[in-house]
Amino acid sequence: MASSFSYPLLTIKADRLEAVVIDLASTFESPEAVRDGYGGAYLSFFETCGLFFPIPEPVLNILAELGLSLTQMCPNFLKHLLALLVKAREDGLLFGLDKLRHLVLMKRNNPNAGTFLMSPRPGRQIVQGIPYRDQNWRQEVFLFKIYEASVGSFDFSKLPCYWAEDIVHSGRNSMTDGLWGLIGALRRGHSDWSSFDHSRIRAAFLMPGESGVASEIAGV
Repeated sequence: MASSFSYPLLTIKADRLEAVVIDLASTFESPEAVRDGYGGAYLSFFETCGLFFPIPEPVLNILAELGLSLTQMCPNFLKHLLALLVKAREDGLLFGLDKLRHLVLMKRNNPNAGTFLMSPRPGRQIVQGIPYRDQNWRQEVFLFKIYEASVGSFDFSKLPCYWAEDIVHSGRNSMTDGLWGLIGALRRGHSDWSSFDHSRIRAAFLMPGESGVASEIAGV
């Protein structure tokens, strides 16, 4: 995909991010394609969405299954994804793309071509208070070196080097008893986006997750 995005050179101070190797995108780079050995991200991912380094592997795994680059998520998409993963981990539930598809719709963000939004399926909303669209989030983009400090043990080559035209579509969306059970479990506790601060998100991803202590809800 040819670059359709231009932006000024920005001064992003290192103390606004964590201790990883970062750089500014050159005038010849864009969120759609960056230099070898680096990934791209938006500052808003870390300042307003709760993302942190190393980027949690469950987030990267879902992007890999969807066939999307990291920079194809708009903040709305990332907030939904992080909140649902956090809720599932707090409740000891296995949660991946198959269950995500039952709960949300993923669609193109037309005002920002090539990026994607997420919204709850009717009657299946788990997290309240996530804006449908955000403003000016593409204006502060940076590059980070791909190594253990930034992506852990995840094989970053699983993500596309260039922006995908669409997500990988698959899975069923019918309501089942198991899905009602999943929704009921995820709706317990604090479910407004304002409750998902950095400390809560970090703590959830330090939990064992899919290491064998998480439980499966049948029929989903």
